[in-house]
Amino acid sequence: MVASSAHAQAYGTDNKRPSGTPELPKCQQAVGTVAIVLPENQWWRRYQLGSPEDLIKLYAQRSNCLKVVDRGAGLAMRNQEKALGQGGDLQRGSNVGAGQIKAADYTIVPDITDANQNAGGGGAALGGLLPGAAGALIGGIRTKQSTAHVLINLINVRTTEQEYTAEGTAQKTNVSFGGGGFGGLIGGVAGGYSNTDIGQIIAAAYLNAYVDLVGHMQGMAPGQAQAAAPVQTYVMKQNFAMRATASATAKIVRQFQAGDSVFPTGQKNGVWWEVDDETGNRGWVSSIMITAK
Repeated sequence: MVASSAHAQAYGTDNKRPSGTPELPKCQQAVGTVAIVLPENQWWRRYQLGSPEDLIKLYAQRSNCLKVVDRGAGLAMRNQEKALGQGGDLQRGSNVGAGQIKAADYTIVPDITDANQNAGGGGAALGGLLPGAAGALIGGIRTKQSTAHVLINLINVRTTEQEYTAEGTAQKTNVSFGGGGFGGLIGGVAGGYSNTDIGQIIAAAYLNAYVDLVGHMQGMAPGQAQAAAPVQTYVMKQNFAMRATASATAKIVRQFQAGDSVFPTGQKNGVWWEVDDETGNRGWVSSIMITAK
């Protein structure tokens, strides 16, 4: 979908650099759910651009390859509706309550290491992640030559491990991105990415990185983000006995005190859950008696 007048490359950490700008991929089924967290420095303001979150959301929606959960205005509105429901102000059957928010598998944080609009040379040298960032999109931009170089780091929300780094570049030399193709794709993005050279270049670099990211995620096993995480910890609500089988009359393995930690194995029998304790004992407890920590 990118106009042929723009020269760009998409490549990842394997250093494979196919020529030409790729089209926006199309997926029959989403390959993951992401939350986008914006950095405090708000680097896009230097170029009079809007938040890069809008670009990522557009690519995700048009491609159907990623589901984006809104942890900003969308979450605030949901909490407002929940509060109205708890106050009895919503219509019967509105069904807004606990346990309905979809979890993000990964986090993406768009960021930039350095930029100099007056630079005639190499722009910013790529470095590592900014301190404290859970995940980052890092770009060195040389605006005099109208080039951009960006990365998207994919971070597992549950383990905070960096799963992958996708890389994208784009450049433009006295040619226009306007009209259809890529210009048409980003024309509806808030923040003026289609209105300036540097905005178009950054958007094209994001597209290349996005294509690389989706290509990698399509090769990942379904549910890999959840599978990579340890078993979630639960605690006992009150004193209760661990049983050898899923029965209140079964042999007692040990006695739990309120606040003791248990780790469900995933095996269930009615209200009974199989769990391990901190020392490796395995048995059954009532799910009514435990809660997620």
